[in-house]
Amino acid sequence: MIPQVLNGLIFASILFLVTAGLSIIFGILRIVNFAHGSFYALGIYITYTITRLTKNLILHLLSPFIAAIIVGFVGILFEIGLLRRIYGRGELFELLLTFGMIFVFMDIFRIGWGSMPISDPTVTFTLGTISIRGLIIPIYNIFLIVTAAIIALVLWFLIYKTKAGMIIRATSHDSEVTSALGVNVQRVYTLTFFLGSFLAGFAGGLMLPITGGWIGSDLEILVLALVVLVVGGMGSIKGALVASILIGITRAVGISLFPKIELAIIYLIMVIVLLIKPTGLFGGADIERH
Repeated sequence: MIPQVLNGLIFASILFLVTAGLSIIFGILRIVNFAHGSFYALGIYITYTITRLTKNLILHLLSPFIAAIIVGFVGILFEIGLLRRIYGRGELFELLLTFGMIFVFMDIFRIGWGSMPISDPTVTFTLGTISIRGLIIPIYNIFLIVTAAIIALVLWFLIYKTKAGMIIRATSHDSEVTSALGVNVQRVYTLTFFLGSFLAGFAGGLMLPITGGWIGSDLEILVLALVVLVVGGMGSIKGALVASILIGITRAVGISLFPKIELAIIYLIMVIVLLIKPTGLFGGADIERH
């Protein structure tokens, strides 16, 4: 059971990073960014490119962070160049734009990196393994979980203990009043999209040595992130964390014990939560805008 729990925590860590970014963007901009999974996949591909350029272990470990920054700036271009033009025009325009960009990104991936799956487990082999009571555990897996936990703490500190976080929360509650107080709301939107895209790209970069990347990996992570978003509560960072752990461990145990119905179990959890609490476990408790 320990390997399943460890694998569940690895996947939960990635799910949290992706869903936290999606949740922050929704909480501030009130947009469900269906292209969010594409930023995750872009993080994988950029990290792959960086790792192929060098064998230096430090750069391999830093490559997800470097890729995440690049993905974050792509997110800024996406928000300024496309999303900003349809603010206030209705959810249908936002849905069509963000969903359509999924296929644009897929073509970019095909042109830039080809249609074949990619992987680079070099850092996993280089770091090696440790043995805990006879159980062999890759050191990189522990590194991934610890790194995701640190990012979660930094995210919490940023949102709840800094002036920037205060502005983000104020904008989420009432953008008009915040703007009247002299805050550049458009800049907040852009920085929020950078942060959300950064988290997705970072998650993708961390997963390269474990799962690699392929055309369609963006849709797979998007579907699961949307499940986590709904279960945890739209716009709730706390909900994203709790739901990620729940879904991640359930998925890992389900793959081990019930491989044919593991996805059904995940969706069953979502249905049960929605029946009991339609707003999700922590719906709108952390970041919301009225």
